[in-house]
Amino acid sequence: MTAPVAAPKGDQRKLCAILLNPPLRPAIDTISHRNLLAALPLTGCTQLRLANLIDLQSKDQNQLASLVVTESDLERSRLQLSAAIEGADEILFAWGTGRIAGVVGKLLTEQAAWVRARVSARSPSKVWMVAGTPRHPSRWRQFVGPEKRRVEGSSFEERLAKVLTSHESGTLP
Repeated sequence: MTAPVAAPKGDQRKLCAILLNPPLRPAIDTISHRNLLAALPLTGCTQLRLANLIDLQSKDQNQLASLVVTESDLERSRLQLSAAIEGADEILFAWGTGRIAGVVGKLLTEQAAWVRARVSARSPSKVWMVAGTPRHPSRWRQFVGPEKRRVEGSSFEERLAKVLTSHESGTLP
């Protein structure tokens, strides 16, 4: 999915946000999507493309952990990830910091390692993360909220700008 944002002609940079898995409702209707749109100008990009470690919808991580993931699911996801990564100017790791238990958790850890290797192998590009981790965008407002006092700022966007950091693809943490 690509969401265009107004920008001067000729300066159309694409951010690929790699999330965990697709939501049950349209992505454009989620808080994650709204938060990702807020990150676009901070990354110097004007278009957003979403990709997922695993292309299986679920309500939450518990439901995802209970799904049966096949080799076909992983291969389909890798094809989609490859296309999204290759078509991007910048990459945002945003699949979440929580661990999923069981076989699915192990497969997702392997999938994340595959993504990191794929991104590191391409020509130098920036990889963005919140506070140096692949924090999921649904958690960004909570993470930078004024009550947490992690960062100063009068708006979500101002606080996000202080924790959204770029890393060279070859030197990922």
